[in-house]
Amino acid sequence: MNTTNERSLDTVAAQALRRLAEDGALRTIDLAFARLLRERLRADEATALAGALAMRAIALGHSGFALAQADALLDALDARADLPDAEAWALALAASPVATVDPEAPDGALLCVRDGRVALRRYARYEQRLAAQLRARAANIDIDIDIERSDEDAARDALDRLFSKTPLPTTTSPTTSSSAPSTPHEDIDRQALAAAMALRRRLLLLTGGPGTGKTTTVARLLATRIAVAHASGDASPRIALAAPTGRAAVRLADAIDAVVRADLEGGRLDADVAGAIPRSAQTLHRLLGWRPDSVAFRHSAARTLPFDLIVVDEASMVDLPLMAKLVDAVAPRATLVLIGDPDQLPAVEAGDVLGALCAAGGDGRTLPPADAAFASRALGVARAALEAPHAHDDAPLFGCRVHLLHGWRQAGAAGLRALTEAVQRGDDEAALALLEREDDPALRRRHGDGAALAAWLRETALPAFAAVRDAEDPASALRAAERMRLLTAVRRGPFGAEVWNAWCANELGAREANFHGRLIAIAENSPRHGLYNGDVGVLWRDDRNGGLAAWFLSDGRWRGWRPGQLPAHASAFATTVHKAQGSEFDAVALLLPGADSRALSRELLYTALTRARRQAWLWADPTAVRRALARRTQRDSGLLARLRAPPSASETRPARTPASETPPAT
Repeated sequence: MNTTNERSLDTVAAQALRRLAEDGALRTIDLAFARLLRERLRADEATALAGALAMRAIALGHSGFALAQADALLDALDARADLPDAEAWALALAASPVATVDPEAPDGALLCVRDGRVALRRYARYEQRLAAQLRARAANIDIDIDIERSDEDAARDALDRLFSKTPLPTTTSPTTSSSAPSTPHEDIDRQALAAAMALRRRLLLLTGGPGTGKTTTVARLLATRIAVAHASGDASPRIALAAPTGRAAVRLADAIDAVVRADLEGGRLDADVAGAIPRSAQTLHRLLGWRPDSVAFRHSAARTLPFDLIVVDEASMVDLPLMAKLVDAVAPRATLVLIGDPDQLPAVEAGDVLGALCAAGGDGRTLPPADAAFASRALGVARAALEAPHAHDDAPLFGCRVHLLHGWRQAGAAGLRALTEAVQRGDDEAALALLEREDDPALRRRHGDGAALAAWLRETALPAFAAVRDAEDPASALRAAERMRLLTAVRRGPFGAEVWNAWCANELGAREANFHGRLIAIAENSPRHGLYNGDVGVLWRDDRNGGLAAWFLSDGRWRGWRPGQLPAHASAFATTVHKAQGSEFDAVALLLPGADSRALSRELLYTALTRARRQAWLWADPTAVRRALARRTQRDSGLLARLRAPPSASETRPARTPASETPPAT
């Protein structure tokens, strides 16, 4: 590139950076990072602009951005600027001393540029390490288990006992949780298939829509592993249950406990096996050993987790840094089971990790030949019904995913189930037709001015919140809170959770910030309290002294704190759809902002509807519904490309495990 072109490129980049700063599209930290690159590290203007945008992309949920699609990043920021030519920009970055192709290279680069994509080096390192570890884990197949050996009859017996006698609901027919056409693979007991594959694979992606029996499958998967160990004279495997939030962890533990109790009563499970299944779960931060003074955890590759099998629910909520640190801390011979629904909203923070893993794992309906042969013997089904008809060269984790197809959560609400499926496939005509029906009490769509919205909420949501306030005790109040939740797409603004939480408080007669019957949700992890982000509690007045206490179900027991003792928290009558992930309610009332809101997406609508068991009421303009169904949540991520790429040179070197990791200096 000649000097004139370099000057032209730098001029365009400098003008773009200045324009984005003036418009408020870049934050203080983004501009400070650009200044660091330019002034302290002598980077050119094109590199400084790329660094600022890479930093800004993280806050939007991306792990980086593609130079050729940088305009899309500006669109998400409602910003306008003339950006450098992508080719010239890439050449300038390739020549920059602060950019590298290999995030593990021993140099001082702060940016990683690969295949026309720019990322902060730290996030590129997360992706590269995670991809390398997952490929290695996918290739680590347990060849010690041989279903044909007589001493492995316990595996077949356990699978047959736990799954063959499982009663199916009789109130309705099962529904397929995918819009794909029916195939012979749907006739396989896919829950049993997942349990069988967990005997063989060190990585299992268990996916499916709402109510497809993912936690039921996990409970019986654990029972199968324990039964096989006992039959071989081995000790029970050490098992950990975890989820991204405290609320999701409680739900996982409660669901597994319910399945174990039912299987004991039904004779499908022996007491010694049941006794070895854990009935409590914890947040991922607590599992890994959260430290308040560091972004690193106590457990890592240098000090792996002391478990043989680790189950993580709500994997769609796990962001890139946390997933990388989790996989890093799982011992090579341990089994990692990730549970999730790939159609839900991805994590708020950077990366759509579960989406990339599912794409790398294939559709979850078929298996490679060796796995199909193993499952055929274990389940007593024809191998042809399990084996993939062709190779999956673009799916490096093929064989690690089992997708459940039949949903039961909304089995008693046919209209709600049909609406969820229409949203899942993006069929706006079918969705709106269902919402306009007046003969189905499970579904309603309304729209109007602010007064009409308030009147609608007094009819739909407020009675449930009054029932919380008027309950007999805190436990009854929190059970009542499970009946209804007001969901919003955004936190602030006229359709935001903050506004409608304040409205609920006023309608319930509150005269101060803390009041009897106030639902609250913890907003930050606090191991000292045993409370974690997403935990829901209630403020309750003690009749004896008139004081308020905040009551939570923590580690299986009720605990109360004075409100002033709590970590950061907020009212929880209304909550964003993101915050509601991992929860379910009898009914939800969903407020959608105007059709021009960028918060609207198909994944948001799907996630909101799948929180409901029986009823879903929408406050939305038809145009907003159409806009939501037409927009997919897109996350710019390099993880799938790294999973599909040949191993890099750095993967053959031992991974460095620093004592702590810090963000780029600003």
